[in-house]
Amino acid sequence: MRKIIFSIIGIFFSSLLTLLVIEIILRFFPVNEGLRAISVNSNSPVFKFQSNRVAQYSKNWNFDIKNKVSVNNDGFINNLNYDNKSDSLLLSLIGDSYIEALMVPFKQTVTSILQQNSDDKRVYSFAASGAGLSQHLIWAKYAKHKFNSDYFVFFIISNDFAESLADYEVSPGFHRFKRKEENKWEMELAEYSPSLTRRVLRHSRLAMYLITNLKVQSLLNLDLKLGRNDERITYVSNFRSDFNKKFWSDATWATKVYLDNVKNFTNVSEKNILFVIDGIRPELYNNKNNKEIEKSFWYLIRKFFIQEAKKRKFEVIDMQEKFISHYKNNREKFEFLTDSHWNQTGHKVVADSVQETNLWKNFRYDKNIFP
Repeated sequence: MRKIIFSIIGIFFSSLLTLLVIEIILRFFPVNEGLRAISVNSNSPVFKFQSNRVAQYSKNWNFDIKNKVSVNNDGFINNLNYDNKSDSLLLSLIGDSYIEALMVPFKQTVTSILQQNSDDKRVYSFAASGAGLSQHLIWAKYAKHKFNSDYFVFFIISNDFAESLADYEVSPGFHRFKRKEENKWEMELAEYSPSLTRRVLRHSRLAMYLITNLKVQSLLNLDLKLGRNDERITYVSNFRSDFNKKFWSDATWATKVYLDNVKNFTNVSEKNILFVIDGIRPELYNNKNNKEIEKSFWYLIRKFFIQEAKKRKFEVIDMQEKFISHYKNNREKFEFLTDSHWNQTGHKVVADSVQETNLWKNFRYDKNIFP
């Protein structure tokens, strides 16, 4: 019994020492440190991150994508602080991880490019991974109320529709549409508060490497039957291509609710609002007419969204056309090899496209700034 006890103790301390050594070694590597979202509840309903912090971002086991990101004074990813006392005109960029842009150096993001070309005006970004159409409205209202935003650009991605519906998405921190009846709905907040375990693990490089780089939590949830199922799931633009009638009904309903209420949340006219619709990537690099793509959710919901937005007199950029044109001339792709988000080229083309719009011209030459 004594030998068994000492063996167990020896194994325990050997394992502890091994973990400690790994912890120390990982401190010399660009482990993803996370952004540290703050609590979101009825008293603090706007999703933000811990302010005034520089964090290391990286992806995958070998850190093949890495970048230093800054969380500013207001809790958003931006190298510049936000000023709620400024009288200069403000253009607010609202979206999800594409505008958050953790994987791209800030100076090469849509936000920074537009900031650099805005002269003495302001360009602020309000974005985070996982935000859907409903969360767009919350940030828009916040940008108007706190910073008196004059113009708004909303960036629409393939998963924004599912992530805006409380019946389909439950991850904490965001507001979502809860459908009551055809013409009745409410915003439902999935409250978030970082647990003690999460707050402790944030300080461990080994824990963060396992969670943010290796994503062991996803590996542990793997369906062991994967590969035995005869039905193969296909994706278009990083979202399931197949859908049923109920999901289509809910997604189109959410689109209408979003577009019908965006002016109420921004308190500006339709000429001060622009929608940027992502392309069908990476499928757009193939010039063949793929009938399967034309049946996919993203293909159809893009078409529906653009039609509904234009019907309401909103200005819309279809990045499919912009991306195809740029690719034909330059043969440059718009995402990373191991990540579907826009790379530096993608951000540049999107920013250039925004600067060709009437909204940008109105923003740049708004008569309100001249005596």
